[in-house]
Amino acid sequence: MERLPYLKSVPKETAQKVGTFLGLNLGTVIGDNEFADMRNMSTWKYPAAAPRKRRGPVEKHLKKPNGIFYKNGLVYADGTELYYKGGKIADVEDSEKIFAGMGAYLLVWPDKLLYNTSTGELERLEAVWRQEGQAVFEPLGEGSVLVRISCKGIGAKFKQYDGVTLSGCSRAEFNKTFVIQEAGEDSIVMIGDLEERMTQESGLELKRTAPDMDFLCENENRIWGCSSEKHEIYACKLGDPGNWNVFEGISTDSYAATIGSDGNFTGCFSYLGYVMFFKEDAVHKVYGSKPSNYQIMTSGVNGIAAGCERTAAVVEETLYYVGRNGIYAFNGAQPELVSAKLEGISFTAGAAGRYGGRYYASLRSREGDWNLYVYDVQRELWSKEDDLHLYGCAYGEGELYCVDSGGDLFKIAGDRQEDVDWFLETGDLLEGTPEYKHVRRFILYMRMAPGSEVTVSVQCDGRAEWVPQAVFRAEHFRSQAVNLVPQRCVHYRIRLDGVGETALIGLVRLVGYGTEIHGDL
Repeated sequence: MERLPYLKSVPKETAQKVGTFLGLNLGTVIGDNEFADMRNMSTWKYPAAAPRKRRGPVEKHLKKPNGIFYKNGLVYADGTELYYKGGKIADVEDSEKIFAGMGAYLLVWPDKLLYNTSTGELERLEAVWRQEGQAVFEPLGEGSVLVRISCKGIGAKFKQYDGVTLSGCSRAEFNKTFVIQEAGEDSIVMIGDLEERMTQESGLELKRTAPDMDFLCENENRIWGCSSEKHEIYACKLGDPGNWNVFEGISTDSYAATIGSDGNFTGCFSYLGYVMFFKEDAVHKVYGSKPSNYQIMTSGVNGIAAGCERTAAVVEETLYYVGRNGIYAFNGAQPELVSAKLEGISFTAGAAGRYGGRYYASLRSREGDWNLYVYDVQRELWSKEDDLHLYGCAYGEGELYCVDSGGDLFKIAGDRQEDVDWFLETGDLLEGTPEYKHVRRFILYMRMAPGSEVTVSVQCDGRAEWVPQAVFRAEHFRSQAVNLVPQRCVHYRIRLDGVGETALIGLVRLVGYGTEIHGDL
């Protein structure tokens, strides 16, 4: 007896529900609860998807930003003027500034200034004296190893235990670097070998110098720095950021060492009690507690990329920075790539800082586009805000201070009067099958603040146009249903464009399934 074949049934309709949104993913294949593109979105209301916080109002416009730092108050350089807590403290060179802090002291390079944030005193780290009048060299006593040099003003710019260099002396053994044992207005005492009094009429020069350095940081009551030109690293005398040439063989000495690895330095950072000097393909880590036992260990790992020197920031006890191949989290041992979801983007410049357990990074792609990417450290999620181009930023007392490329100074979060426009775009939604299907209906669960607006659009099978489906201007918490004219497609995308405060809490997609036959209607 012949039987008729069984027909395979096709489900009429299924519902796909999403209630947890996992941020930005630029990969080829992404989850249904991830987004292929976005603008001005954040994870502040996780697991909901919501626009970023409003930024702080512009506090000041800088004519030419030359540096920003926080040391017991906000520090910034505007052209040739240096400001602290909003007040001008010095005239400086018109150049990029490198800052470091130690105790109450603020250090400014390449000007080599030392500012006391407590007393308001400002001094230059380098000092020079040149002879005017007769100089007298004489031993302090018979058989003494101490020599006094007396001349008008010779000790006025120096203090006891300064490391200085004397040149121009007629006796070559006095042309050297030494430590001042005593200092007066018109005399200094040094260690030397002199049996009888001598004089010199002219030519003496006494200097206290500090090295030219590309990057600075503070660690264990010393300022550390590095020079790409000389391939050297330096540390000041213990507790004394004004002295870099004190070498007496004791634990408080200054320190200097030559680094043999290739390439320029790209950063200097104090992390977990160690000083680390970064290059693009190496990290040099300093071990030890004093010059006699300092050791420099080199690791051939991904360091900070050239041009991305301002991207290093510690967030939740982990150091983040932009390397040659992406953004890395560094725990002191091995850097780990955390930007895999930003697939296909490489960065050539940027500035970054921390705020609210998040890593804020304003980065330029190789194509020249600037975007502000935010990494939620706790949830390991990325979001993208706008095309903000930051010159630099500084964290202090729970706030992230920013200066953009136009010179505006503001906080990353605040109460600026602005309408935040945003959008979200899903990846290609296949609904579990590459066969043709009908997109029937969406249900959006959103909280919309008064005055906010959301437009829902759909794109089918990669067509260029987005087809608007609905516009919502709700002012209370409710479900928003979007009924669609059935569209037959293999895959589709959903896009939400909005203005104002909105939280996308849930999304339900109702899809009717078909077959691969007669795909085009």
